[in-house]
Amino acid sequence: MKRDYADLFPSAGITYNANEKNALRLNYSRRIDRPRYQDLNPFEYKLDELTYQRGNPFLRPQYSNSLELGHTYNYMLNTSVGFTYTTDLMTALTDTTEVSRSYITEVNLASQRTWNFNISYPFAIAKWWNTYTNLSGFNTRNQADFGEGKAIDISVSAFSIYSQHTFQLPWNVSLELSGFYNSPSIWGSNFRNREFWAVETGVQKKVLQGRGNLKASVSDVFLSMRWRGVSEFGGLYSVASGGWESRQFRLNFTYNIGNQEVKAARRRDTGLEDEQKRVKSEN
Repeated sequence: MKRDYADLFPSAGITYNANEKNALRLNYSRRIDRPRYQDLNPFEYKLDELTYQRGNPFLRPQYSNSLELGHTYNYMLNTSVGFTYTTDLMTALTDTTEVSRSYITEVNLASQRTWNFNISYPFAIAKWWNTYTNLSGFNTRNQADFGEGKAIDISVSAFSIYSQHTFQLPWNVSLELSGFYNSPSIWGSNFRNREFWAVETGVQKKVLQGRGNLKASVSDVFLSMRWRGVSEFGGLYSVASGGWESRQFRLNFTYNIGNQEVKAARRRDTGLEDEQKRVKSEN
């Protein structure tokens, strides 16, 4: 297999300020994403009696070309539409072996084409009520051919919405309510997922002359973060579902010390960030 170790990854952007309240931007980029080290490990991990997981030492990096057109109104309302074309897409695939066994591994799909749009708007409904809402949608098509009876050509249109509301109450108390909803979509190469949603709430109070902050919060209030997906590939029909301890109560206290007027040192990105992303967390 021929591998190139030198390549070009150009990026460009242009912004046009039509007037004080309207600005347009156009961005293009080409990037590479390399496999995580754990995904390259061919060692097999047993999941149950008939299913295991293994890495793929022949996994190749994926290349993405992205184009995005965006608009900002009054420095607050942001809208954008974009297109991304990815080759050698790295993603999970469930396949069969030894007739009755199945395994999950990382593979390269031939291509993925994605159209997307995004709208976000932070604003104040009242002096005591601030909100931020983000709506995004996309159409994705995955394509690949792994031999007879193992072709993938799947397309889906989906959307997601996130909304956060903050209420300022007397006595330096604030209440926060947030939630999200993801419509049925695709996970990995060809798993069709059902909808996924959750609500989180919390209350916090500033103490000790504003230097301290006490916060109590509850995640996944309705215990709704339960996933389920269906896959059909190579004669294997798979139904997977599950969840985790998503409903949690947290109590946090923070205290700021030192001179509050001193600005934090500017964070500088280095090449280490990309390498850290390749280390797969087991948490």
